[in-house]
Amino acid sequence: MANFTSTDLIYNDYSPTVDGGDNPKYIGVLDRKKVDKTEEYEVVYFCNQFLNKHKLTNKASFQKVEKLLRDEEITDVDDREELIKWIGKNW
Repeated sequence: MANFTSTDLIYNDYSPTVDGGDNPKYIGVLDRKKVDKTEEYEVVYFCNQFLNKHKLTNKASFQKVEKLLRDEEITDVDDREELIKWIGKNW
């Protein structure tokens, strides 16, 4: 099970706290469907989720997911399932 943290991220320009009224403890429908790619905790959670889904365990894979999240083609995409599919397809 992947359990990487913010110290494993490549980029350091994420918001370390909740921004725009989002709440990291909120487990609502939108938080399950959307990914805020500017918030550190959401990026870490998403990367770990992707690794677990695909049974990947190394730091290089964690950082590859992080890099792919920044691809220009998906700049405006925030739907979790769409991001998972796109990253899998472009792995």
